[in-house]
Amino acid sequence: MKVSSRFRYGLRLLVDLAISYEKGPVLLKNIADCEKISKKYLEQIVITLRTAGLIGATRGSKGGYFLTKDPRKIKITDIYKILEGPFAPVDCLDNPKICTLIRTCPTRKLWAKLAECIEETFAGQTLIDITQK
Repeated sequence: MKVSSRFRYGLRLLVDLAISYEKGPVLLKNIADCEKISKKYLEQIVITLRTAGLIGATRGSKGGYFLTKDPRKIKITDIYKILEGPFAPVDCLDNPKICTLIRTCPTRKLWAKLAECIEETFAGQTLIDITQK
């Protein structure tokens, strides 16, 4: 299983904002430069994160982006669900109607266990956990 660049970059963006939490807004250009990520790509991710209420923005000379919640309260599971959707590695877990083998599929339990393990791993982590070395 691969994690998308959208989630990886979004998480790195949020980690940068967590490090700067309560220090003031951070320019997206600075995050893009620091993380070696395209600013245009981050702008697309920012729209989703702002819509979900995880980050806010201010304009002006001291403007930029900031976390709207304490990073201790932002779980990685929440970020994943916002940027990626469900944890299911295969579509039939969330939508059994699309599979004609739902009752006899020999791999369904494996995919369900994988989804559960990923979610459990992310659930035990917050943004602040990632910022601490």
